Formats: sequence, structure tokens, C-alpha cells
Amino acid sequence: MAENVRETPIAVAKQGLKVMFVAHPDSCRVCRGLQGRIFDPREAPPVPLEECLTPPCRCRYEWYDPQLVISKLLGAGVDAVKGKRLEEGRDLLYQVIDLDEHNEKAWLWLSGVVEGIDGRIVCLENVLAIDPQHGLAAEGLRYLKSQRRAQGTGEKTARNIRAARDAIDHIRSGRSKVITLRESSPVPGKPPQTPVVSRSVSPARPVSHSVTRAVARERAPAVSFTAVFLSVLLTVLLLLLMLAALMYVGNLLR
Repeated sequence: MAENVRETPIAVAKQGLKVMFVAHPDSCRVCRGLQGRIFDPREAPPVPLEECLTPPCRCRYEWYDPQLVISKLLGAGVDAVKGKRLEEGRDLLYQVIDLDEHNEKAWLWLSGVVEGIDGRIVCLENVLAIDPQHGLAAEGLRYLKSQRRAQGTGEKTARNIRAARDAIDHIRSGRSKVITLRESSPVPGKPPQTPVVSRSVSPARPVSHSVTRAVARERAPAVSFTAVFLSVLLTVLLLLLMLAALMYVGNLLR
């Protein structure tokens, strides 16, 4: 067989045939490394191999029709997909593409079983690269791209909602700093009143703890009410922003 390969390489190549290396059952490591390799008849290494480690080399070549093999693999892949054997069909279609990357039908069927939107988009883009007028592939590509945009918008909205909820939880669990009226800035145009201390007045007596506690009890309700009011106001504003975002996304999805 090797002699035939070398004698008629041009004739065999014109027929679209190739040759496959078939190692002998008790062949050496070098020959086993070439087992199943496909060669152009004009480039196939001659047998017996000079590199054979256990001469005499008894390996051979067999004629190989790639179109026939591709046709069988494609038919088996399509049948597997139709029979809901998706993993098997996907593997067979990948083998077809390994042998013929311009096989339009293999790319089209693979777009239905490959995992992920991005992978399906790549398959249909390859179909259109082979046949720009393929209507089914163009329609499917438009649908998949719209699905990918909607998926990205939904994920962004979900992230915004989670961030708003985290902010609300932080406000509810935290204590806001409230500025009392005594700490606020003076009214514009009206100078602050500075208390005048007379030198003739004797030093003020220390305020008793009972008076201090009474004043603190009188001021506490005002500060607490202001903090609650601001917290409620911030919560309402955040909820309004969330509602506006959801309405905007709903309009986009229409």
C-alpha cells in the first residue's frame, strides 16, 4: 500500500482521497504514535518507517475518503440530536467541524446543542460567514443577541436593587448624626449673641446632677424624633428610586 501511495500521489489527491496510517498490533512506540493519523498522499512518510524501533516495520496505509467520513459523522450527529441524545450529538458534530470547519450544516445543528448563549451566537455567526444569505441563521442570531442584552439588563437591575436594599438596612441598623438647634449656624444677617459676664457677679455655682439629668430628659425626645424622621425620609427616597428603576426596565423589555 505504501508503494501505491508513493507511485500515484497526484492521482489519489485529485480524487480527494487521503491516507490513514495503520500501526501493526505489535508495533513500536514510534509507529503507535502515528496510529490513525491522516496524511495527504504526497506528504505521507514512506513505510516501512526508518524510525521504527522494532524492524522490520509491518505498518501500512489505508485509503481514506474524508467526504464519506464527514457525511457519516454528520448524519449520526443529526440523528443523535433529533433523538434527544444531546451530548452524543454535540461530540459527533464537533468531529465533523474538526475535519471540515466550513461545514455549514454542522455549525447550524451545533448551535442548537452547544451550551451558553455566547457559544450559540458563535455557531450562527460561522454559518453566516459561510453563507451570508442564510435566513434561518440570521433570524436566530438576532433573537440570541436580544436575549443576551435582556439578560445583561436584568443582571444590572438586580445588582442595583441589592445595593439599595443594603443601603436601607445600613440606615435602619445605624445611628444618624443629628445636629440640634443649639449647634446649628446663626441666622444670616443676625450676629450671634455672646453672653456678657459681669465682673461683679460671683462665679456660678456648680449645677447639681439632678438638674443635669432633668435637662437631658427634656432634650432627648427632640433629638430622637429628628433621627427617626430623617431615617424614614431616606428610606422613602430609596424605595422611590427602586420603583423608578423597575418601571424603566419594564419599558425596555416591552
